[in-house]
Amino acid sequence: MEELELKTKVLKRMFVIVLLFSSALLAAGIGAMADEPSRVVIVPFKMNTDRDLSFLKEGIVDMLTSRLSLDDEVIVVGREDTDSVLKEVSMPFNEKIARAVGTRLQADYVLFGSLTILGNSVSLDGKMVDVHQKRPTLNFFKQGKEIDDVIPQIGLFATEIKEKVFGSPVAAGPQVPKGPEHRDVYAHPETLLAVESIDQEGASSAKAVPEAVPELAETSGPAPSEITSAGFWKSQDFKVIMKGIALGDIDGDSKTEVVFIGDRRVCVHRFENQRLVKIWEDDGKRHRSLIGVDVADVNGNGRAEIFVTSVHTSGERLNSYVLEWDGHGLEPISQGDSWYYRVIEVPDLGRVLLGQKRSMDRPFLPGVYPFTWRNGEYAPEGALTLPKGVNIFGFSLCDLMNNGQQMTIAFDRGDHVCIFNPSGQQEWKSGKCYGGSMNYVESWSKNVDTPRRHYLSQRIYIRDLDGDGKQDIVVPSNKGSLGRLFARLRWFSSGHMACLSWKAPGLAAIWQTPELSGYISDYAIGDFDNDGRDEVVAAHVAKRGTIISSAMSSIIGYELTQPSQALK
Repeated sequence: MEELELKTKVLKRMFVIVLLFSSALLAAGIGAMADEPSRVVIVPFKMNTDRDLSFLKEGIVDMLTSRLSLDDEVIVVGREDTDSVLKEVSMPFNEKIARAVGTRLQADYVLFGSLTILGNSVSLDGKMVDVHQKRPTLNFFKQGKEIDDVIPQIGLFATEIKEKVFGSPVAAGPQVPKGPEHRDVYAHPETLLAVESIDQEGASSAKAVPEAVPELAETSGPAPSEITSAGFWKSQDFKVIMKGIALGDIDGDSKTEVVFIGDRRVCVHRFENQRLVKIWEDDGKRHRSLIGVDVADVNGNGRAEIFVTSVHTSGERLNSYVLEWDGHGLEPISQGDSWYYRVIEVPDLGRVLLGQKRSMDRPFLPGVYPFTWRNGEYAPEGALTLPKGVNIFGFSLCDLMNNGQQMTIAFDRGDHVCIFNPSGQQEWKSGKCYGGSMNYVESWSKNVDTPRRHYLSQRIYIRDLDGDGKQDIVVPSNKGSLGRLFARLRWFSSGHMACLSWKAPGLAAIWQTPELSGYISDYAIGDFDNDGRDEVVAAHVAKRGTIISSAMSSIIGYELTQPSQALK
């Protein structure tokens, strides 16, 4: 249901963007003839929904303000001034009250409206009121059958404002993705997720990537094979937003356990009788916000440790920890660690534990360090040499081209798959986006009240999955019409797993899984069902939940050796 919220957020934002952008142009068109710039008051939109959309409500005002402001031609009245007047206003808000508010704030126009989500319908309603009554009130109303249908309608909405207010095309604004034509029935907007555009920083000691690097499309060829239902398994639903997943032999019985995390809890399950059976769960301390989980037997005692990357709920520091099985349950063997943890699989080396630090104003400090077990504790070794901009999340190492050179495969800020040579120079970049994560960290800058959000990259697995002697790249691919468009709003409506193989001069997709509604938050590769064959195991978030409804996630397993035609 949070998907609904997020889509609602997207709707509102886009709706308001169009409204205000049109308003801005309106104000600009009229204000150009006046001595003073036009002043516009933006009233927070009313939310007629069954969930808490306060975040969206704030975001809409921020976006409208930025879109409406136009140098010396249009001025948006400050938020504090607007709020101080609105506190004295009785509801419901109408045109008469709008003019009174506009007069108090010495404004020329007042923009207000509402977003309604009821059952399977979504509607946007807005009004642009001329305080001086020189023009009739402009009314706007848009509906959509699906959330993805509503977004394109905003483009039509902008055109309508442009024509009615200005009588001519407005200046070029943000492009709105085009979607299917409007239909009479609405689709339930329960496919929305808060999404923010990628913003990552990383450590590097290698040469900087040249500015002009060709962006090559994936190598052309046959369409990727799709893993069929014969090799597909789905767990029971869990009422949690899964944020990470890992596989490993936790208790030393030579069988694989499944570990996943929610926002605060670590859960360990084992595959038995076609179901996941819980064998342990922690107490979910309130001061923790979990953003990653990994499993590896670094201390070599036959029981894999669980490395949990956690951010203190203040958002200012890391408080990661490590759990290990003691015969009865999992106990912490390291706590309050100021490290991001990530385990990567390196061909011929196996699982390698990595760590990286942060500061209050920098999400990633220079240096990604391999860890070993020394003198009864985890000890960092010398930092890896990585390309500029690559941090601990979203990279792997391998001889991808079978030429004896270890390449770095990593996501860039826009979720493109990039290949770097040993010197740190980028040699290839995908033309489309893969990955796409909802997990993020924040950083604070001086004299800035709002923290900057940095979305983390998805992990990258390297395996020879088709047995041709060459390493393949396995990545998730989450998408949505506004998936990575905004800095503080991220939304993915569907996702699948994909396998990429090097086919000179670039990577080509050789298989992919069926599309899932929602998104894939994390994944792992291993024998999770203990049948002697590895599977791709994905954490699938179908619903993010709301105040009145539960989140819903499940674990999806894809058998890689069945059917045989799935791999080519």
